[in-house]
Amino acid sequence: MPEPGKVRYDWTGFSRKQWGPVSVVSRYNTVEATVGHATIVLDLTDRRPLEERQRSPIATPFRDGVPVWLNGRRVATVRRDPTSPFGLFVRWARKEIAGDPGFVLPGMRLADRSFPGMTSLKCDAGTLVRTNVLAAPWNGFAWHYTLPGISFGAPCVAAGVRPEHIALWFAIRETNR
Repeated sequence: MPEPGKVRYDWTGFSRKQWGPVSVVSRYNTVEATVGHATIVLDLTDRRPLEERQRSPIATPFRDGVPVWLNGRRVATVRRDPTSPFGLFVRWARKEIAGDPGFVLPGMRLADRSFPGMTSLKCDAGTLVRTNVLAAPWNGFAWHYTLPGISFGAPCVAAGVRPEHIALWFAIRETNR
């Protein structure tokens, strides 16, 4: 069993973007993404009882809820929508976000699709951050067959989006690896 805090990989990119750079550190139990002065940490620790972990060794952290930390303060929980499809091909898997109203915008949610890998962070006002549709197939190839951090296109970020929401998008995207 790997050490929980041990770094799997890290990468930095998008330094030329107006909202950049972004720095991502992936550990065996957390994913950390930093944009500007905002650092988002997703705690992916398996919280199931020991008996359940022995029966079913594959963890599904979003089913039970993943805590979101912003600069050391817990601000939200991301949970898989129980009525959501799995997110293969055409169907999009949905994740609900609940927590501190200073961080969570009204109606904030995530949508994922596995093939090609696409992630969107949305709220009632519209899409905040989404995968660049034209780059998605190439990014999927790069993620599976090259080093972490290789990307063929920056995500589409709406005007006025706060750095912590961009960092949340990168952290969630990194959990799809």
